[in-house]
Amino acid sequence: MERVIVVGAGKVGFHLAKVLIESDYEVVLVERDGARGASVAESIAVEVFRGDGTDIRVLCDAGADRASYFVAVTGSDADNLVACQIAKEHFHVPHSIARVIDPGNEKLFHLLGIDAVISTTALAAMTIRNVLPSNGLRLTSIFDKGDVELAEVELTEFSPVVGQPVSDIRLPEDSLLVAILQGETVSLPRGRTVLKSQDHIFAVVRRSAAPALRLALVGEGS
Repeated sequence: MERVIVVGAGKVGFHLAKVLIESDYEVVLVERDGARGASVAESIAVEVFRGDGTDIRVLCDAGADRASYFVAVTGSDADNLVACQIAKEHFHVPHSIARVIDPGNEKLFHLLGIDAVISTTALAAMTIRNVLPSNGLRLTSIFDKGDVELAEVELTEFSPVVGQPVSDIRLPEDSLLVAILQGETVSLPRGRTVLKSQDHIFAVVRRSAAPALRLALVGEGS
């Protein structure tokens, strides 16, 4: 069973520990607030060490030298960075993951050797952005890195591609139709597939090509 040290028993740390325990990881929490740590220990079956996640002695007591993963999710970017650095440099933990409050610090974390950086602020903003359609085209990130998106658009009777076979549609070079949802039926687009009003079209597209894809599928002013 792989050991995970989680620094910070706030809402993020609590729910993370709960999920990891359910996934059969050996989870240890480090929390400086004794009352908060005790409350978490009563709620879920997890060992909680009271102390500062940047204190080598505390991390030693928590068994950081036996951890496969070290996750710092306190409300302080500085504490998360220092804790992860100590885990990597002093305890040689293979994988370090840090929560970042200020998205502007994300690059610094990577430069200083943190393996994975999670910006909860940026994730929330992107999630909200992806829920809101942009001129009829909804984009959802499908990879952690790069600019490839999954685009979704619902065709209307005014869409220029309605009534046309897929083979006749001129799409931007960096895009590919991957699925069509017609009511409750999902089909794969073929050259002879004719697009209809109220079809939901799914396409893989580079973000830079998204405006051209929107234009091709829904037209001007849609």
